[in-house]
Amino acid sequence: MKRSLEMEATKHPHIIPQSYPWLVIADGKNLERQTLVNISNNHFDSGTIPEMHNKSICTSSKEWLVLKDIDSMDLCLLSLTSKEVVKLPRLQLPQFDFINDSYICILSSPPSESNHDCYVMFIDRSTCKFYFCQPGDKEFSEQVFEFDLDDRLKSITAATMFREKVYFLTWFSGQPPIYELFTAEFVGSNLHFTKFTRENFPRSPPSRGQTNDYLVECGGKLLWIHKMWGGWNLTKILGFLIFQLEFSSRVWVQVNNIGGWTVFLSRYHGMEHKAISCFATEKGIRQNSIYFTKSFDRLIYVFDLEDRSISKSLSCPIVGKYNSRLDWVMVPNTKP
Repeated sequence: MKRSLEMEATKHPHIIPQSYPWLVIADGKNLERQTLVNISNNHFDSGTIPEMHNKSICTSSKEWLVLKDIDSMDLCLLSLTSKEVVKLPRLQLPQFDFINDSYICILSSPPSESNHDCYVMFIDRSTCKFYFCQPGDKEFSEQVFEFDLDDRLKSITAATMFREKVYFLTWFSGQPPIYELFTAEFVGSNLHFTKFTRENFPRSPPSRGQTNDYLVECGGKLLWIHKMWGGWNLTKILGFLIFQLEFSSRVWVQVNNIGGWTVFLSRYHGMEHKAISCFATEKGIRQNSIYFTKSFDRLIYVFDLEDRSISKSLSCPIVGKYNSRLDWVMVPNTKP
């Protein structure tokens, strides 16, 4: 990839709003360097953003990031464009660390003057506990998601904001396992959980390998992306299945084409991180495709939904392979 002409190792990377996600790469011993990769023209811009030093990205909403300090576990919100920082309460939880992060993070909306609709939420996948707060709160609130399905074990595999509600996918043990979709919305100061799908959705795993799930809004529709991977060391991507939720019948329907849209998947240390979609209007952004990354890897992979092929390219030649963290982040285009 070509090197950006503006690149300065001691200055902030240039933040220019785009209609598609950037790949933000944090590397260095203390994640002190940030590299922004423009995938439309294969340029990158590297420098330091002091507010992101020693911090990992939990999730994002537009230009706002939820950051976690990898040593102290302190949390904050950061605007990539204005560099405004909003402090959040501490959250002391088991395995809430840099390497073994088993929590799904959701930022409901960017902060505003009232912060009425802005919630930061962490979901414990295994215990199905929801932890949430708003900017200005002194502590996180806690609520357990309780739903019994024939005494099966359960875990939450994916979640996203959609139509002002949290939609989350719940796995129930069995042969085959069952997947159910639920919603969570605030009623007063508490979460109200509702089962959304009208029928159980069995998803038989491949005979060999593993699977992971994402939920993402795409063109006003809710998609469930089912990633399959395997190989002798469980690092080879075998393919993707995509299902669209039909709201009238409340059932999942498999789709093989998302038109001019593109989906971007982030992954770190074995955990499914987040998903972003955009309408691919820029030259160099491949439509009807899924961009994804792997742990301990600085390559960008693209899965073509039409021919089911996977291509790859080097994201940036100057970042480390093993100590880098790759995240897709959308900075909205503010041009009229």
